Amino acid sequence: MAKDRSRSTTHQTWNGICIRRESGKPVFEINEVPQDTLNALAGDQLWPTQPIPVKPAPFVRQTLTTKDINPYAADSAKKKLQEQINSYRIGKMFIPPGKQPSLIFPGYDGGAEWGGPAFDPETGILYVNANEMAWVMEMYDNKYEAPKKETYGLAGKRLYANNCSVCHGMDQKGTGNNPALVDINKKYTYETFITHINNGRRMMPAFAFLSQQDKDAIASFILDQKAEQKKEYKAVPIDPLTDPNYMPYKMAGYTKFMSSDGYPGITPPWGTLNAINLNTGDLVWKVPLGEYEALKAKGVPPTGTENYGGPVVTAGGLVFIAAARDAKMRAFNKYTGKQVWEYDLPAPGFATPAVFELEGRMFIVIACGGGKLGTQSSDKYLAFALPAAAKK
Repeated sequence: MAKDRSRSTTHQTWNGICIRRESGKPVFEINEVPQDTLNALAGDQLWPTQPIPVKPAPFVRQTLTTKDINPYAADSAKKKLQEQINSYRIGKMFIPPGKQPSLIFPGYDGGAEWGGPAFDPETGILYVNANEMAWVMEMYDNKYEAPKKETYGLAGKRLYANNCSVCHGMDQKGTGNNPALVDINKKYTYETFITHINNGRRMMPAFAFLSQQDKDAIASFILDQKAEQKKEYKAVPIDPLTDPNYMPYKMAGYTKFMSSDGYPGITPPWGTLNAINLNTGDLVWKVPLGEYEALKAKGVPPTGTENYGGPVVTAGGLVFIAAARDAKMRAFNKYTGKQVWEYDLPAPGFATPAVFELEGRMFIVIACGGGKLGTQSSDKYLAFALPAAAKK
């Protein structure tokens, strides 16, 4: 809440929205900006405008150009990236999904989608971390096939392709930040697997609309149940025009625009920490959050990394945040953005720190779970004690 009794929220795209808490009316003007409605998929109807706030100022980039190729990638990798980006639809936000690939930017996990901001009531400044990672969006026709006689194994493969492959890949090796399912039968029993299908798990939604036969067929395929795969699957005809679960198009998967040597395909920064004055709507400061050790060893300045987890701000003038993939906890001067401290964690702290006071002293705790972005996992929590206040 800023000084004029307003509330603010950040979101996935690029900035924040400030509204007056008594009325819900915006503090800063919001314009309805015309958008592309001509390149939609057949049958897709797009809204002609998008609400764009005049302020707060954007804290991530709005667009990409064909020149925005990672300058630190190997020469062979840069050539491939250039060929790819030249073939994509880019240059603005809200590009409609289509069969010609487009770059989604600042990305599916971009902007301030993850973590949440920290607000300082003393200054009216909001602190928010952000991702800038381009993802490839490509659609293709999902042609309807009439039911035919098949086994549980074949039906499971078909149902997996229709319901699971976008996240886990046709090869079951995972896409984007989604896990692989290869050898999943070594981890899950049939009962546990069906429970996850029924209820969902973490980012995975529930698939309650599937029949028990469908679930069993998928289980036989993914868990590699040889005996079950031989059973006869009794297909039920559907009408693709009225069946709510049939979609005429499918997404090719969650694919990041990455270089072949493992770095984001676009120019840095790839992750940032930002300070926004909610009273004026201005960006106070912006710094990279995280770095790659291999690039650092080459003398490359901090590039930022993808980050998951938010900041906390203290009365002592510091902003604490982990979040970055390089497994460090950092403290920044809340007024200037200058980094004043860092600590190597046992694994990345993809979480927002917790702050508490005990016997007059402040402590900060971070969960070091890691695991995401191909990083090391851990089950440790680390607690840091801030210096005790001087006795008067």
